[in-house]
Amino acid sequence: MDNINKLKDMLLELSEIKSAEHIKSVESAVTTAWGEEVWDHQKLSRDCLQNMVDGCVESNIEIDKIKIETDNDQIKVFAPNEYSLEKLYYMGSTKSEKNVRQIGAHGEGIKKVFSDLARIGIFHPVLLSGEQALIVTVGKEVSGTELRPLIYNYFKINKLKGNYFILNTIDKKLKQAFAFGLRNFFYSKNPLIGEVLHSYNDITIYKSTDKNGYGFYKGLKRVDIKGIPVIISIDKAYAALEKKTKIDRDRQAFDTKLQSTFFSIFARSGFYYRDMVGNPAIKYVLQKSKHIWTKGHLLLSQIASHSYHMLKDDKTLKELFKDGYYAESRWTWSRDISYSDWFSTKTQNFIRSKTDKEKKNKKILPAYFTSFGVESALEKFIKNKKNAEKRIKNKKTKDLTPKEQKCINFLFDAAKSISPSFAKLFSGDGYDDPLIEVKFRTITCKDILGELKNTSDYNSKVIYLHKDLFSKSLGHIMAVFLHELSHSLGHNDGSREFSDSLTVLIQKCIDNNQSVKKYQKEWDKGYKLS
Repeated sequence: MDNINKLKDMLLELSEIKSAEHIKSVESAVTTAWGEEVWDHQKLSRDCLQNMVDGCVESNIEIDKIKIETDNDQIKVFAPNEYSLEKLYYMGSTKSEKNVRQIGAHGEGIKKVFSDLARIGIFHPVLLSGEQALIVTVGKEVSGTELRPLIYNYFKINKLKGNYFILNTIDKKLKQAFAFGLRNFFYSKNPLIGEVLHSYNDITIYKSTDKNGYGFYKGLKRVDIKGIPVIISIDKAYAALEKKTKIDRDRQAFDTKLQSTFFSIFARSGFYYRDMVGNPAIKYVLQKSKHIWTKGHLLLSQIASHSYHMLKDDKTLKELFKDGYYAESRWTWSRDISYSDWFSTKTQNFIRSKTDKEKKNKKILPAYFTSFGVESALEKFIKNKKNAEKRIKNKKTKDLTPKEQKCINFLFDAAKSISPSFAKLFSGDGYDDPLIEVKFRTITCKDILGELKNTSDYNSKVIYLHKDLFSKSLGHIMAVFLHELSHSLGHNDGSREFSDSLTVLIQKCIDNNQSVKKYQKEWDKGYKLS
C-alpha cells in the first residue's frame, strides 16, 4: 500500500493532476529481460512517440500537434487524441493495415520501451489519457529466476484533454533523442523537410534543412543519407522493402543492401520517362554531394545506374564538372564496347596511359560518373574509335562490285562445303534466318585498313577486305575470309575462343582437302580477279 501511495503522490505532483484514485495493479508477463538487446536512446524515443503519431493519424490529427518538453529533469510528451490505457497491457494491435501511415502493427513496441527504460535505470513512466493514468513499475524477481515482471498500476484521475507520456530523468542523451523524436516521422511540418525538388509516383525528394539527408519509407525514417542534404520519401509499398519491414518488429534502419534498394526504387520509379534530363533534383543532389564525389555514394551510384545514359549529354550537369574531373574506366559502365574488346591489350594500354596522364591535373571519380557526362579513358577510347570508323567509312571504302560479290558468294559455298555448321551462322550462305548478318566492304589503302583494325569492335558485323585479296590464291583469301568471320562472333585475336575457332576450321580444311582442291581450281578458272 505504501508503494501505491507513493505512486499516487507522484501523480499529484504533476500540474495536470488534481485528483487520483488507485483502481488496480496488474502483473505483466513482460519482464525486464525481454528482447535480445537494449534499444538505444533514439529507438526508445522513436517507439514511444510512434504510438502517439499513430494515434494522431488514426484520429486524423496533424502530427505537429504533438508537443515535446524536455525541461526541469523531465520529459513530457502531449498528443491531443485520447485512448484506453488498458490497450497497452495486451499484446496485439488494432491499428488498420489500410492506413500506410500507421507504423505499429504488433502492439509490442511500447512494452519494449517500458522494459528497456528499466534496464537502463529509468523507472516509473507515467501515461495519462482522459480519466485514466498508468504508472509502469518493476516487480520482484520471479522465484528461481532473475526475471522481474512489469507491473501496470492504473488510476482514475480528473478528466484531461488528450494524452501524455511523462518520464522523470536527467539522462541528457534520452532528452536529446526525444527532442529530435518527431523528426523520425514524415509529416508536412517536419523541421527537416524543406522545398520540394521533384515528385512522381508517390515518391518525393525534398531539400533537407540539415547537413545530412534522410530516407522515409511509409512515413518512418529508415535511411541516413550522410553528406547529402536531401529528404526522400517513398509512400508506396515495394516488395523488395516489404520483405524486410514485415519481419522487422524493431523497425531497424535499413542495412547497406536495403539502402541500395531504397535508392534504386527512388531512381527507377521516382521519375517519369526521360524526366531525369534537366531535372533540378538530380542537379541538386550532385551539387550538394561535391565534397564526397571522389569517395562515392550509394545514392549517386543508383541514380547513375537508372539514368539509362540519358544524362551523359545533360548540359546542366556538365557545368558542374567542367574540366576538373576524370572518371575511372569500368566495362560495366559502358554499353559501347564488347567484353572481349575491353580486355584487349590495346584497350587496357590506352586506358592505363590516359588515366595516368589525366590524374596529374584532375580528380578521379568512380566509374559511374560517366553516366553524368564525366569523361573517362574508356569513353575517350570509344570516342576515338568511333571517329576513326566514321572517317574510314567516308573515305576509301566501297561497296562490293558485282564481281567481288560473286567471289564472296563463292567463298561462302566453299565454307559451307568445308564446315556447314560454321557457314550456317552467317548471312550470304544460302541458309534462312542466319544468326549473324555480315556485310563486306572493300578498301584500297593499306594504312586505312590498319587504322580500321585498330579501332573496330571485334564483334563488328561489317568486314573490310583489301581489293587486292580478290586477285590472290584461294588459300590466301579464304584464310582472311574465315579469320574475319571468326572475329564477327565477338572473339579477339589471341583469345581462346578465337584460337579454338580457327583450329577447328583448319582441321576441317585438312579433312576436306579434296573439296578444297576442287574449289581452288574453280576459283582460278572463273572467280579470281586479275
